[in-house]
Amino acid sequence: MRNKNINIMKELFIHIVIASLAIYLLFNFLPTIVTVYKVIFTLTIIGICFLDAYLVLSNNTKLLKLTKIALSIVLLCIVIVILIYYITKFLVFADMYGIEQILIDHKSIAKLLFFSICFLQPIILPLPEAVTLPAGSAVLGSFEGALFGFLGSVLGIIVMYFIARIGGLKLVSKLIKEKHLKSYQEYVSKNETIILTLMFIIPILPDEIICVGAGISKVSFKRFIFIALLAKLVTSSLLAYSVYLAKLFSLSTTQLVIASSIIVTIIFLLSIFIKKLLKKSNSEEVYMTSQGD
Repeated sequence: MRNKNINIMKELFIHIVIASLAIYLLFNFLPTIVTVYKVIFTLTIIGICFLDAYLVLSNNTKLLKLTKIALSIVLLCIVIVILIYYITKFLVFADMYGIEQILIDHKSIAKLLFFSICFLQPIILPLPEAVTLPAGSAVLGSFEGALFGFLGSVLGIIVMYFIARIGGLKLVSKLIKEKHLKSYQEYVSKNETIILTLMFIIPILPDEIICVGAGISKVSFKRFIFIALLAKLVTSSLLAYSVYLAKLFSLSTTQLVIASSIIVTIIFLLSIFIKKLLKKSNSEEVYMTSQGD
């Protein structure tokens, strides 16, 4: 009996924490939301809490799990609304003032802000690296821009990969368009490693599509992370130093990115071709040796 009461108290404590967190987020992170929606959310949370009390008093504690799920759903809805609100707000500001200006205006937290932007890019932030990395390097410097851009992007890619791997197709289909996934599968079906590397370097598809496609198609994590690290090291360094290189070669940033992508692609394809030639040559030598014996 005592253990049962302790378990009930623990369960109620979890409910109170979820409810308190939901109300805190609602009133502190959504200042512009219409009051009626705040009231609806708040009354819903309070109603569930009263239901918790009724279930405990009526000794019907088995249903507490259902009320916890209900509270969790309300909390999740609030978190989603917050994400949509702040991402939209950020995109509007980025469009109006540019990412570079946003980083300058928040110089004290510019590194953290830039890292967060790069981290969210492969997950939920629809901004190309060709926009964010040059802006970051202009404020932080080329080296730090490349470093934080690389670390943020890779971490975001890993998170998105595991979201796809764990969440599966049902969850992912709600985040991205089905036609993009089909495009990915068409690109990758022939030669997984080569195509993945090229897609990360050349902006054929957004990174989130590549991560999701890799996660769903069960590409091994070791191979995927190796490809991502290599590709992002190239793109982060290239884009972070693009301003300097563009001036050096009298090219625009876009022209430099295109030219560099072509060069990287040619080098990569040549390395694959040479590797195949060497493999073929070795096979012929083995065959000739076996014939001689």
